[in-house]
Amino acid sequence: MVLADLTLSAKTQNPRLNVCCDGDGPALVLIHGGMGSWNHWIRNIEVLAPYFRVHAIDLPGYGESPPVDREMSGDDFKDLVCRAIDGIVGEGAPFRLAGFSFGGAISSHIAARMGDRVKSLTLIGASGFGRIKNAKPLNTRSYKDAGDDQAMLRDIVRNNLLAFMLNDTADDHAVDCHAANVKRTRFDSRKVSGADSQRFDLQNIQCPLQIIWGEDDVTARPSVAERVKLCQSVAPNLRFDMVRGAAHWTMYDSAEAINDLMLDFIPRSDD
Repeated sequence: MVLADLTLSAKTQNPRLNVCCDGDGPALVLIHGGMGSWNHWIRNIEVLAPYFRVHAIDLPGYGESPPVDREMSGDDFKDLVCRAIDGIVGEGAPFRLAGFSFGGAISSHIAARMGDRVKSLTLIGASGFGRIKNAKPLNTRSYKDAGDDQAMLRDIVRNNLLAFMLNDTADDHAVDCHAANVKRTRFDSRKVSGADSQRFDLQNIQCPLQIIWGEDDVTARPSVAERVKLCQSVAPNLRFDMVRGAAHWTMYDSAEAINDLMLDFIPRSDD
């Protein structure tokens, strides 16, 4: 469903977002990464749905959700998503939360803000650790170079998926998903993902915390070990799971492992 709302602003009180829903049970909200949409979870929703009412959202300015003001700050964007939660799970209702990459930084903010309403938090390949000076650039290409050439766009998408999102193979399905997402991205996720927010948000969450990284996730700079260490310094009781042989988009290239880890961790009761 394409929502006909006007452009969302920092003052929008009850933002409506596009949501892919499945299942029947306690609420589980899934938040995608940068240049993404609900389809970042396309290999997970069906497996999670027998146990939870899954709400895989399109963030503001992504997928089929309404656009946002171009000048919207990262903090205003996160606050906007927080205000959308009641419209997704019900006013005041409890829910579980999982966020990928850029969505991980947003999810930590939501959990810190909403206290005991959030029953668990799973972060996969999370961002929000600040920008690393002099970091080696990823071997990505600009999507703008494709212009209207769809074949070239798919070639660039495949290149970029293999540069940091996936290991070894980017199949046509992955290319289809990411190409569609690139065309519908209308917010710069770096306003959120590049901020040093996790060390502050994680120390304020009340729920059980699970962090997952792919062993070969090149976005975890300077290393996965350093990011885990930082998280443990502010949330010492967290659960850390490493997915061997996986890159950044672990929910796709290692879907079975991610599904098993999430089902083992996420509580199925609100008690």
